[in-house]
Amino acid sequence: MANSQPTDFDAIIIGAGFAGLYMLHSLRDKLGLSARVYETGNGVGGTWYWNRYPGARCDTDSYIYCYTFDKQLLQEWEWTERYPEQPEILRYLNHVADRFDLRKDIRFNACVTEASFDEKANRWTIRTEEGDAVTAKYFIGAAEASRRAGSLVNALFMLRTGPDRPGP
Repeated sequence: MANSQPTDFDAIIIGAGFAGLYMLHSLRDKLGLSARVYETGNGVGGTWYWNRYPGARCDTDSYIYCYTFDKQLLQEWEWTERYPEQPEILRYLNHVADRFDLRKDIRFNACVTEASFDEKANRWTIRTEEGDAVTAKYFIGAAEASRRAGSLVNALFMLRTGPDRPGP
């Protein structure tokens, strides 16, 4: 990293889709932890960012397919359809990212290439194609892209403090 950006975090999250945005909000805003998200794309949305084919839509009722952690957010967002299409879902996720100022802790166009755990230090080291090298106590895969980090994290919301010790 060329500038004075932090390199040590409580948590590193891969992916800025539904899971990654929620995890960032929860860790940072509810628990007061330092966190950074690495996202391969240049915007939030995860699946809804990448899958832009004609007719892409959710197969779940819109009132279920949204965040429920904030009553005001639930009240201010009005879905236009029972089963929203991709553009509307992406608008929703962008709204959430803006409303909770999540973008400041997301590195876009950043592909994680390696994640290794140091048993002695009890820390993860995460590296990206762009040359970032950061450390964290927790490494959370919230995206399909987490497989590119050597399959160390392969489940949604998996929080670990080491390869063989499940976290909280």
